[in-house]
Amino acid sequence: MKGLHLHKFDSPLGSSGRIFVWLIVVSLVFGLGLPLLVYIFAFHNGFSSESNDWGNFGLYLSGISGPFFSFASFVGLILTLNYTIKEKEDDDAQVLFFHYIDAVLKQNYQNTRDTAALKRLYDELCQDVKNGVAGNPLPTVKEIKDKQNRNVKFFLLIYAIINYIKSTPKLDNMTYISILFSYLTYDEKFVFAVDMSKGRTGQNISQKMQQLIVSTFMDYTEFCHRMDILKRHI
Repeated sequence: MKGLHLHKFDSPLGSSGRIFVWLIVVSLVFGLGLPLLVYIFAFHNGFSSESNDWGNFGLYLSGISGPFFSFASFVGLILTLNYTIKEKEDDDAQVLFFHYIDAVLKQNYQNTRDTAALKRLYDELCQDVKNGVAGNPLPTVKEIKDKQNRNVKFFLLIYAIINYIKSTPKLDNMTYISILFSYLTYDEKFVFAVDMSKGRTGQNISQKMQQLIVSTFMDYTEFCHRMDILKRHI
């Protein structure tokens, strides 16, 4: 039994793999091996040439092993159904995730315009402060707030998708967040990251996850530098 690597069955059969293997082993030992040992111990006169003896042997095995294997088959069926249901749940989780993606894409044109306009204001602030440009009027707080408010629907949709990923164990966090961000423009990613770093009531994305999200599209140190400038003005 030490040479039996049960973990090889985990991948194709899911978490029920080990149970399947042990069920087969136990069935063979107690449903077939043990009755044979008992029969050989009781009737150890070698092989009979009488058909009646073989018929009795068959009745003996079917009477003892039959119900055992029937029960083992029933348990195996339950495990198979359970695994199938779990697979279906995985499919449903992924289907719902891509429904969310569709919701983003359906309003993508408006998202792109609104986020691009807000990103331009952020760039103006960062560039002017960084280069020390004098006499260039910086965007007003009101102007920035107005543009941010036009993006609220987009922000909330992205938060909803990230929260769905976080609350669904079947969806690996960073894999599916990376998939989500692959559908967004650079401007959309950046303005969302700014909103996320500012903090929003009712949203809870850890600092570590924020860093991982930002790192999917730009250098995190550079983003923090730009964020320090923006925080003084927004």
